[in-house]
Amino acid sequence: MKTIRNLILTSFALMATAVAFAAKPIPGPKGGKVVTTEAPHVEFFVEKDRTITVSFYDKDLKLVTPSGQVVSVVAEAKTGKVNLAFATKDGALVSSAPLPEGDGYRIVVQVRDSAQAKPKNYRLDFHDEACGECKRAEYACICEEHGEEGGEEGGEEGGEHKH
Repeated sequence: MKTIRNLILTSFALMATAVAFAAKPIPGPKGGKVVTTEAPHVEFFVEKDRTITVSFYDKDLKLVTPSGQVVSVVAEAKTGKVNLAFATKDGALVSSAPLPEGDGYRIVVQVRDSAQAKPKNYRLDFHDEACGECKRAEYACICEEHGEEGGEEGGEEGGEHKH
């Protein structure tokens, strides 16, 4: 009986692993990084002035106005950690300050469904240069090799991507 139970548990674990590796990155409608795999989708986008816009989308990637979500970002730059706060603007959450200069550093995006909700943390490596293949900023690359990056805390970790 133990053998059958172990085989069933192993089968479920293998299927879950296969599904996780089959997940392809969702291209952000604004050109940013969609950090979630399920709706509501959260897109992290770096503007030209290096401020951050976080947008929320339904399952069909239609923009939805934030309704109580709380977002914070920690940029772990070479010059030190910088905490970015957000305010609602034009149907999205926008940082009140820009990212630190440079790139090649880790960014942790924390999303709460409400002020009291448990936070979900997403990590990505910030590289501002464009990917030669998909033409998106490296932090938002959707190329196949990049598909397993940027997991939720407790899940997979983001890695560096080079073409």
